[in-house]
Amino acid sequence: MVVESSTPPPELTAEFVRVAHRVVWCTLATVDRQGRPRSRVVHPIWEEREEGLVGHLFTRPTPLKKAHLARTPFVSCSYWDPAHEVAVAECGAVYADDEGTRRHLWRLASETPEPLGFDPKIMGGDDPLDQGITVLRLTPWRISAGGKAWRRAA
Repeated sequence: MVVESSTPPPELTAEFVRVAHRVVWCTLATVDRQGRPRSRVVHPIWEEREEGLVGHLFTRPTPLKKAHLARTPFVSCSYWDPAHEVAVAECGAVYADDEGTRRHLWRLASETPEPLGFDPKIMGGDDPLDQGITVLRLTPWRISAGGKAWRRAA
């Protein structure tokens, strides 16, 4: 059963974040200009904010990824582990390249204990403002975890 509302139930949000932050790495799929999926492995960090659940990740701004998101600004993030614990977020995705967001994610990644936290320099940038990396912001319109699901009401 899928719950439809403006915000996800708090217990589902907590379960999604618990699984996502334990598994750490997710498969993120975009859609190319011919409607075909393209997947890659990424490392988002999710935050519960006043406006709702938000994920951020550092990524390289490749021409292919930029073209995919310019045409279809939606992604699917799927977490899975060998015990078959699954969490999925279907999200709107935009580049959030402002200095404040970059510094916030850099600090969050640096200060959060491993395995969720990491040294952001592994992405190839020397500091949060390095143009070789960018931030992708994920805003879920549907999440699922623990056999429960939520979808933003139309």
